[in-house]
Amino acid sequence: MTDEGEEFIPHAIHTWFGYLKSRGIVVTRDEGAKYGQYTRDTEERIRNALSTFGWVYCVDCRQPIFDLNEALEHAKRGHLLTNEFMRDEVAAEEVPMVS
Repeated sequence: MTDEGEEFIPHAIHTWFGYLKSRGIVVTRDEGAKYGQYTRDTEERIRNALSTFGWVYCVDCRQPIFDLNEALEHAKRGHLLTNEFMRDEVAAEEVPMVS
């Protein structure tokens, strides 16, 4: 089905398309989601994240996901799933204290 040597490189800004390196063509994210290291270990990474944190976040749908099957469906559609967010080191200092 997919060649192990294929690599999809998403566009840095316009994430709905990217470059399929091995074929030298530009494809949509849905087509590109079928290729590369991302797809080979997706289920394992999602399973580990759900067992460790209990949730993953779908950036495309803007919602948390708690079920493995639902998360895998989102991944198959090429959605970006994560549970890592940028930390704001000074947020605690900026929030006013409530007494």
